[in-house]
Amino acid sequence: MNTPTFDLVDIVKVVQRNLKLILSVTIAAALIGGIGNKMKKKEYQAESEVYLLNPLFGDRNHIFRLPEDVHFVDYFGTEGDVDRVMTMIASKDVEDSVVKAMDLYKAYGLNPQQPADRVKMRQIYRDGFESKRTENSSIMSSYTDTDPVRSAAVLDAICKITDYKLRAYIASVKSNSMKAVEQKIKQTDLQISLYTDSLVHAREQYGIYDIISPVRKGITAASVSHSGANAARGVEEVQNLEAVKDQLVISRAELASIANGLNANVADEVQLLYNVSTPVAPDKAHGLGTILTAAACAFVAFFFCVLLFSFTAYIRALANTQR
Repeated sequence: MNTPTFDLVDIVKVVQRNLKLILSVTIAAALIGGIGNKMKKKEYQAESEVYLLNPLFGDRNHIFRLPEDVHFVDYFGTEGDVDRVMTMIASKDVEDSVVKAMDLYKAYGLNPQQPADRVKMRQIYRDGFESKRTENSSIMSSYTDTDPVRSAAVLDAICKITDYKLRAYIASVKSNSMKAVEQKIKQTDLQISLYTDSLVHAREQYGIYDIISPVRKGITAASVSHSGANAARGVEEVQNLEAVKDQLVISRAELASIANGLNANVADEVQLLYNVSTPVAPDKAHGLGTILTAAACAFVAFFFCVLLFSFTAYIRALANTQR
C-alpha cells in the first residue's frame, strides 16, 4: 500500500482552493479581535524594582563591633536573603495585609463576608501581582489594574508591607535572643552574689583583705597580710574565689554588651528594602494595542485554517489510496 505524499506544493494548492473561506475567517477573526480589544477595559501595569540591604547592617552587634572583631559584610543581602524576601512578598500574609490596607474589597465592589467574593478577590490580586528576581539579585515586581493610580498604589503598599514584615521578623528574632541573654545575666548575677558572699566569708575567716590577682602577681610582688590561722589555705581559697568571681564579672559585662546590641529590635528602625525604581501610575495601557491584537488574531486564524484544510486534504488522499 502506497502512502500519499503531501508537500508544500500540495499545501499551496489547498490554500488556493479554499482561499475565499480562509480569507473570510481571517478577516472575521481580525475584526472580532480588534473590536473585543477596543471594548474591553484597559489594564495598566505599574512596575517597581527593589534591592535588599544586608540585615547585618541593621544589627548593632555588627555596626558597633570591637576593632579586633571587624570582618567584611556585603552591603546587599545574600542570595538566601533574596529568596526569603521572594517567599515573603508572595505570601498570603502580605496579600491579606495589602487588601486590608488598600481596601480592595470596596475598590472592586466585593463583599468580604461572602466566600465567593473572597475567592474572587484572591484571584484578582494574584492575577494582577507578579514578582521575579533579576540577575543582579534585585526583585522586580508589577501590579496590573484597570485604574493606573490604584495599580501604583497597590504595588507601593506591597513593597512597604513586605519591608515592614521583614523588619518585624528580624526584630522578633532579636527580641527572643535578648530575652535569652537577659535570663543568662540574671543567672550570672546570682552566681556573682554567691561568690561574693563566699569571698567575704573567707576574707573574714583568714583575715586576708589584699586583692590577689589570678596570675598571683600580688604574691610575687609582695607578701600577703593575714591575721588568721592556716594562712596558706586562706590565700589559696581567696585566690580561687577571686579568680572565679572575676571571670563571672567579665562574662556579665560581655552579656550586658550583647543585650544592648540586641536592643535594636524596633520594627521600623532600619529600612531593608530600597526602591531602585519607585512605582508610578503608568501612562500607557498594558498589553497589545488594537492593531496588534487584530493582527495576532488574523495570523492565528489564518494558520489554523491552513492547518485544518491541509489535514483534511491529507486524510482524503489517504482514504483514496487505501481504496
